[in-house]
Amino acid sequence: MKNKLDKVIVVLKNKLPYEPKLDLIVSRLESVKSLLSDNCQRQTLNPIKGITRAYLDIVSDYEDPITNDLYSLEKEISDIIK
Repeated sequence: MKNKLDKVIVVLKNKLPYEPKLDLIVSRLESVKSLLSDNCQRQTLNPIKGITRAYLDIVSDYEDPITNDLYSLEKEISDIIK
């Protein structure tokens, strides 16, 4: 999961010059990354819940492969938090 998270962060950072609104999504993903590295699994709220929808609201590209990665990350984090 951490490899996928790193990959998604890099892809979104490369898109930042064209879509500055992605900054919030990147910051949320980075906060999840730091939580995972600290093994803080007592988190009760998912910091990236709804991130796939937020991404699609910004870019409106449903065919973008990163959408599937965002969705799977969101689900994996939800499973860890439960």
